[in-house]
Amino acid sequence: MILAFALIALACNPGDRLIDLGGKIPRAIKTIDLLISVEPSYARLYVYQPGFPGSIQGCCRNLPSSVLKLPVIDGRFCIRQSQPQMKWKVQVIARPEDAI
Repeated sequence: MILAFALIALACNPGDRLIDLGGKIPRAIKTIDLLISVEPSYARLYVYQPGFPGSIQGCCRNLPSSVLKLPVIDGRFCIRQSQPQMKWKVQVIARPEDAI
């Protein structure tokens, strides 16, 4: 049990947050679109696959919202904020063409 918590903690870089959508995304889905809203608009939100910080994608480039297309490996994602007090919201956009 302790080993499992250690692996989860090491999955994201220190200070980043782990989001687990594994139980909410059907296994047939290979990619998802995330609608990300940030406040203030100059703030950035970065999303990457746990254990693969090189897969990082950033949002929103001085826009209040943006869409990121991400591959689904196990449904877990790491989130990094550019500002400590920023507000953000992530929504999964349903894409029926991915469903089998």
